[in-house]
Amino acid sequence: MSNAAPPGYRGYARDAEQRPAFIASEAPETARPRDEFPLTARTSRGDETGVIAAFLVDMALHAAIGATAWYLAPGQTAVLYGLLVWLGGSFLHRTVVQRLTRTTIGKCSYGLRLRYADGSYPSIWQLIGQWFRGGWACFDLFGTAR
Repeated sequence: MSNAAPPGYRGYARDAEQRPAFIASEAPETARPRDEFPLTARTSRGDETGVIAAFLVDMALHAAIGATAWYLAPGQTAVLYGLLVWLGGSFLHRTVVQRLTRTTIGKCSYGLRLRYADGSYPSIWQLIGQWFRGGWACFDLFGTAR
């Protein structure tokens, strides 16, 4: 049996004296684009089941927050308050809360976490960019020609 690491392996392995030694990958790693989209929502086992249901839970939560503000706000501007609170709640939940907890309430319900293919998590700026792209996609009815 050999202690040699498989080709392309990057991590730790035991050397001849059975001490841990870092093994660099043979192929240079390609840098991930800063604005890679979309990120994948996966469970710890790598499953993507529940992504649509998690989105619907999050969307219902944001809509409920907005509807509550609409109901509680007085006068003619109640609809405006409801929309602003809905957008603000959505933004905070999908950027700040997701950055701090690595998941949202909907994703947590299905054991999902938003991460890149290499397992790393997005930065706050990447989450903000994704929120704006998702918001634009909701209103881009005819699709953008590419």
